[in-house]
Amino acid sequence: MEENIMLQIGKRVRKQREKLGMTREGFAEKAGISPQFLAEIENGKKGMSVATLYKICSNFDISSDYLLFGNISAETAPLLSEPYRSYTEDIMEIVNNIILESQSNYKKNQRKL
Repeated sequence: MEENIMLQIGKRVRKQREKLGMTREGFAEKAGISPQFLAEIENGKKGMSVATLYKICSNFDISSDYLLFGNISAETAPLLSEPYRSYTEDIMEIVNNIILESQSNYKKNQRKL
């Protein structure tokens, strides 16, 4: 597994753990792994087995699609789109353009770092 990919996955695991307000020890215990191994995953030093991925996803309300690729799950997408349901097509086009421009600027700034 490419090191950068492992680091991105690890960051998403850490983000979810912190979002849940869990310690590394508590999260690791519930996932059935050691705190040291969890630290290595979070720091992009080690990858995880499919079994560990499954335990993390099922125990901590996170999709494998998000952990592996950073994609928002189908279950989460409706929650994100709810505020926009009342927008007209013209406003949605403006919102979409703002999002695309923001993504482009973010990627440009990431390359500069």
